[in-house]
Amino acid sequence: MTPDAGSLELAKRILKSRGVLLEGDEAGVRRMEEALVFAADANPSIMINIEYGTRDSSGLMRIVPFGGYGGVIGGSEPDAEDIVWIPGDVGLQIQNLFSSIVSLASAGYPGCIGCIDDEPWSEREWRAVVKN
Repeated sequence: MTPDAGSLELAKRILKSRGVLLEGDEAGVRRMEEALVFAADANPSIMINIEYGTRDSSGLMRIVPFGGYGGVIGGSEPDAEDIVWIPGDVGLQIQNLFSSIVSLASAGYPGCIGCIDDEPWSEREWRAVVKN
């Protein structure tokens, strides 16, 4: 797995949804709003509603796509293995997620052919990579 695999997986989950719940760091929430505007500009078929949960200064960011499993940026490893965990510097990881969302949307995701890998996501493998 590449170092940006977690961001790409979470970006795919976001772009396949009709909406997301954003919780956590105020700056991170604003950056995700911006990413979704850029994604919609790049691919007009993308229309993602945003709902807001708790905003705080913890640095932790939770993103929950409607009807699906989302991800957590920062903090400690979550217990659930259906949630993408992206550890490390929250600002940097939000920027990586921003880039993944915009690049996939620009390529036409989720309708693009060959713009992503076709292997199923394994959170267990991903966490083994990021914890080492």
